[in-house]
Amino acid sequence: MLTAAFIGLRYSRARTENRFLSFITWVSLLGLALGVVALIVVVSVMNGFDTELKRRILGAVPHVVVEGLSREELEAVPGVQSVSRFSSQSVLLVNGSASELVTLYGVEPGNEHTMSIIPNHMTYGAVKDLGKGDIVLGEPLAYRLSLMPGDRVTVLVPLVKDTWKLDTRVINATLIGTFKLDSELDYHLSLMDLTTLEEMLGEKASTYRLRLNDIFVAPSLTEGLTDNSKVAASDWSADYGDFFRTVKMEKVMMFLLLMLVVGIAAFSIVSSLSMLVKEKQFDIAVLRTCGMSSREVTMIFVVQGAVIGICGIFLGAFCGLPLAYYVTEVVGAIESLFGVSMLAGTYFDSIPSDVRFGDVVVILLVSLFISLVATIYPAYRAASVNPAKVLRYE
Repeated sequence: MLTAAFIGLRYSRARTENRFLSFITWVSLLGLALGVVALIVVVSVMNGFDTELKRRILGAVPHVVVEGLSREELEAVPGVQSVSRFSSQSVLLVNGSASELVTLYGVEPGNEHTMSIIPNHMTYGAVKDLGKGDIVLGEPLAYRLSLMPGDRVTVLVPLVKDTWKLDTRVINATLIGTFKLDSELDYHLSLMDLTTLEEMLGEKASTYRLRLNDIFVAPSLTEGLTDNSKVAASDWSADYGDFFRTVKMEKVMMFLLLMLVVGIAAFSIVSSLSMLVKEKQFDIAVLRTCGMSSREVTMIFVVQGAVIGICGIFLGAFCGLPLAYYVTEVVGAIESLFGVSMLAGTYFDSIPSDVRFGDVVVILLVSLFISLVATIYPAYRAASVNPAKVLRYE
């Protein structure tokens, strides 16, 4: 086997007079490299979008909302980072002829910095300054309503008193601040002091929202809390789980589609090795008459295909990893050079990237596996060469 591997390596380094064969070999190698580069960059960008969306959306919404337990009991739950009293209500904001249906969060202004990223993304004012009759809106939402800081906006809160009667509470709130998360929440979320919202609703809020150390344990934590029949709880996955599952599915589909590039390059490996087998038939016949087994002949061409695959894969990794790490700068340079904006009309100012070691390893291993599979047919043909028939005609 060592002899076969050595011969395979020698074939990989040997020059051939068949220029077309050399061309096909280089096409195979560069095709694999291109496929690996595309996979690393695209998967890293998809990871970046996923991470950024989770930060912008899940950083602002409650991880878990619980009713039926005290603050002290919730603070004692493992994995809970912070707890705050909370209320949420769908309201209609009206300013002149403009109106928007939004979600209004009643929050504790002094604790909001421990519960949400919104205080870190204020474009005007501060959440901690929320007082009675004040409101904070997303900057795009304020623009839609033609509001400036200091302006008054009418807040209509629908209340169902009984089956047959709908009541509406009205308050004129003062806009004291705006935030910008660069997500859909900018258009649909508003904040108000919890005390003011309680007065509007005519009842004291008995719900708490939890911020967790790990947002992905929220579903299991919610399930554990609701084992108690007196406790009602919900988590972020009820509203946003489908959205992030869709993002994950898109990442998988992009991975599979780009694997086709690697597959096409693998077909080139099949072509180049098949041509090499045809060219080296005499050598194979001599080796077989010298006692080399069919298995060892197979190993020669598997090794050669593996060399092409490994070189292409590592060339792709060598080029793809720096490009994935600096894709933001590369795209920015292209935009400046051609005077275009690739992300115009989106929530993002630049392309985010999150290079994950596990994803890179999977890409390299799958690409290597495909390139090794591509050697099976040419290697089988080499092992099937009849020495007597070949030498008879030489």
